[in-house]
Amino acid sequence: MKDIDIANLMSGYYVGIEEDLKTEETGLMIATAVDVGTFIKALNDGSVFNEGEQEIYSTIYKYEHTGLLPGYQSIAKYHEEIDTVIIQFNNTTNFEGYEWNLAEISYGRILKIVKRRSS
Repeated sequence: MKDIDIANLMSGYYVGIEEDLKTEETGLMIATAVDVGTFIKALNDGSVFNEGEQEIYSTIYKYEHTGLLPGYQSIAKYHEEIDTVIIQFNNTTNFEGYEWNLAEISYGRILKIVKRRSS
């Protein structure tokens, strides 16, 4: 994290938490949308695995990411039919599900637009 200009990172917003988690040094992983997209694509096309590993891992894992923590949430999924990874980062969330549901609705709309444009 020392190589990153913290001012260039998105700040998270969560009611009741004043400190910005991007300044915490424990347990956070910082990645750009390009980094996440490259990794998700490599998991799905098998280029990060040794021979035979993808077949084993694919039986127990789905190669995508969704997650949230106070002030941040993300969805990153590979869509094989259009050979595209779509990533959505949000800088606000709550744990009652309201913000997550909105994010999933937005993600679905983005996916429809991308599918339409790719056909």
